[in-house]
Amino acid sequence: MADDDREQLRALAEYLVGPAEIADLLKVEANTVNVWKVRHDEFPAPVRRLRHGDVWDVREVRAWAERTGRFPPPHDAPDDSGTAT
Repeated sequence: MADDDREQLRALAEYLVGPAEIADLLKVEANTVNVWKVRHDEFPAPVRRLRHGDVWDVREVRAWAERTGRFPPPHDAPDDSGTAT
């Protein structure tokens, strides 16, 4: 693997997440993420399936969550004063 390819891969790695990281981001249980991927056709496809499990690009997951009203999580949403609760 060329050095440029390795650097590009390392840069992408910061955006790779599994169900546990998605659950942390969206303040849900990890099993909820697995339910979403089965029940919601518009849930982003994983960028790679490993033996350990699926891996997603967090930017795609966050965009989906914003479109579907799941991000920001309700308790992180600003209140009327504009500050997070």
